[in-house]
Amino acid sequence: MKIVKFLSTSVVATGVDFLLYFVLLLILRPVSAHFCSASVGMVVNFILQRSFVFNVTRGLKTSFLLSLLFSIGGIFLGGGIIYLLTKLAFFTAYPLLAKIMAMGVVFFYNYETKKIAFGDR
Repeated sequence: MKIVKFLSTSVVATGVDFLLYFVLLLILRPVSAHFCSASVGMVVNFILQRSFVFNVTRGLKTSFLLSLLFSIGGIFLGGGIIYLLTKLAFFTAYPLLAKIMAMGVVFFYNYETKKIAFGDR
């Protein structure tokens, strides 16, 4: 059940991330747009998951700092995937598909690391 809640909150945060990414592509390169949009999505995700998903045993400051640390890792993981994919002609033409593929990989990374951040066993 917890993974369903995680998925639900992730969909909301991902929607924010993806919409912002789409808009930022009008003015930024794909990797720069990813870092900006993913940062906003990270904050939305933290608030939703702390409130609705995990059995929090850590204080707000500790859970936020750990979540931030793991999220930064996820942002860089996603950025690296987007960077590598957009070196291929197909993904250069369709950077939104590169973002979608990166998000799929980062979802599982985030689920495991957020359990640690919130002290949820």
